[in-house]
Amino acid sequence: MIDDQAASAQRIGVVLNPKGGYVRRHLTKFRHLVAQLSDACIVEASTPAQISAAIVSFALEPKDLLVVVGGDGSLQAALTALIQLQPTTWPNVLIVPAGTTNMSARDLGVRQRPLKVLQALHDWRRGARSAPASRLRSALQVSDPGSLQSQCGLFFGAGAVVEGVRYFHSHVRGTGVRGALGPSLAFGRMLVSLFWKRSLPFASATTARLNLPQHTLNARWMVILATTLDTLLLRSTPYWGTEKAPIHFTAISDRAPKLVRSLFYVLRGKTAPAITQDQAYVSHNLNKTTIEGLTEYLLDGEIFSTQGPLELSATASIRFVIF
Repeated sequence: MIDDQAASAQRIGVVLNPKGGYVRRHLTKFRHLVAQLSDACIVEASTPAQISAAIVSFALEPKDLLVVVGGDGSLQAALTALIQLQPTTWPNVLIVPAGTTNMSARDLGVRQRPLKVLQALHDWRRGARSAPASRLRSALQVSDPGSLQSQCGLFFGAGAVVEGVRYFHSHVRGTGVRGALGPSLAFGRMLVSLFWKRSLPFASATTARLNLPQHTLNARWMVILATTLDTLLLRSTPYWGTEKAPIHFTAISDRAPKLVRSLFYVLRGKTAPAITQDQAYVSHNLNKTTIEGLTEYLLDGEIFSTQGPLELSATASIRFVIF
């Protein structure tokens, strides 16, 4: 939701990912613009460990501002570091969408190009423009008992979602297609295969046990996704739960009846008889859930291995700044 309380940052910490898809092509311009933020602490970081170390060095407080210049993966690493280091209080967060994929920034309302966002931040800090708006949004926390730490992000996926990302990296990313067009083309390729071939262009099903508040389901799932975002790629909204809770959770089994016929309804978050009458289609809004049996999962474009079970839960709201 949009929050009327505009951010009033006292200190600024900037994480600039020099390997981000858009940053890499315009690195000199980005370095010049962030250097103009004379009162900011600036660190170039690309790995999760480097991003975490940068956030530790900033030691930001709730009235401060963390600026993440990169894509969904950079934001995921930053949120993980923030929530691990400061479990209950976080600074405001400004996303400068300059990575290969920037789905989270787009859903949160960032519409300007990345260099324009940095210029707006600079203008605001020197009093040349009004204060930004802000949006409150929970993040997903994925806890894995087999790992020493949990991961945090805004979009979780398993099954075809993981394989779709692999397909993008192996078949689309190397072609030179840039920005959101690349992931959208891979997503479109999946839809075309379902319509014309009645199958996906890769092996996708994963066996898992879903421990939901409403019921427990054990099956081979073609898609499992959970998100606190409102819209995904191509502005799809593949969830139709009616509960009041921050996590949209959807799972579709590999035996889902009339999938092609129901696909339009699924992608738009609408119900149809085949969807509501068969447990092969599952969608709820949740505060938390547990998934058993997965060997890997996706979080904001990054693939993680797991031995399970995984617990997904919603964090308290984070304030995202929007110019």
